Amino acid sequence: MKASTPILRAYSPALLFCLFLISSCTTSTRIEVLQPAQMKLPEHIKTMATIDRSKPSSGFTTALEGLFTGEGIGQDRRGREQALTGLNSALSQTPRLELKPTYIELEGSRGGINMAPPLPWSEILAICESYGTDAVLAIESYDSDVSVRTNRYEEKYKDKDGKERLRYGWNADANANVKIGWRLYDPKNQVILDEHTTFASGSFSGDGSSERSALNDLPDMAYVVFDMSRDAGHQYGMRVAPVWVSIQRAYFTKGKKPYKADMQTAARYTQSGQWALAAEIWQQLVVSADRKTAGRAAYNLAVASEREDQLQRALEWADQAFLEFGNNNARTYSQVLRQRIAEAQQIEYQMN
Repeated sequence: MKASTPILRAYSPALLFCLFLISSCTTSTRIEVLQPAQMKLPEHIKTMATIDRSKPSSGFTTALEGLFTGEGIGQDRRGREQALTGLNSALSQTPRLELKPTYIELEGSRGGINMAPPLPWSEILAICESYGTDAVLAIESYDSDVSVRTNRYEEKYKDKDGKERLRYGWNADANANVKIGWRLYDPKNQVILDEHTTFASGSFSGDGSSERSALNDLPDMAYVVFDMSRDAGHQYGMRVAPVWVSIQRAYFTKGKKPYKADMQTAARYTQSGQWALAAEIWQQLVVSADRKTAGRAAYNLAVASEREDQLQRALEWADQAFLEFGNNNARTYSQVLRQRIAEAQQIEYQMN
């Protein structure tokens, strides 16, 4: 079984920075950071109820659609549940608001594919009063489809006697797509704060000596759709409010002689959680070591500062590592830190 992924045509600073992790002279640490949302919620919204309003209004039509698209009966309902699970997972990591699942399921548009007209404000107010929330976040539409194609091919090969022969095989290709519509209702101001659609898709291939074996080489597409739905829900949750995420930062563990032992000692301190002691060694190396080792020490001090959420100080160390000592990795790191500083200002605005 093979899963296809998009080919990266352009390389962002963040991606190039991640490639630095493969260096044998480095190790890495994880940092918890607050990632900004794509919107700012009104200050009065502290709690939010979730509902599923995408239940198809015509079960007969949906059953017929399932026969033609390969969806199992009930697959979309489980997919909607997974989307809400992903949403809950994302917003459980935000300090901005509290999410309250309601498990309310309402009928939406015919077939559940397109968004129905917004719910009446009287219904939104009733939900908020019942669950003690300030807003309602609803799945308003949900659609998933899976297509599978098989193809027989032939290839030439030579047998043990060197004679050219033909043999046949089968390929199976599957495509899955998920489309989810969301609405965020603010009953206090009677405003729809957001109306947005999230998408997820994937392609998979299988191979075998028969059509059946090629199909069996594919993943279970129902569970693929469930995973995609959960990812799409998580994606929307990160749109609504700032969430905590874990990022990885590489730092140097080696230096040139006679400073190699000092860099290794500092690395051992970090591995035991004693970053302050490691920083003392790096600060000494910045002023006393050769240019290459000093650049690595300055870079490491940038990482240590970022761990303490001292982003401006981290940027100063990264700039010094590049401008004074010529550490090219620090140039990319400086761009990443500048982005984080801008995001910190955005988060402050979103949290207030």
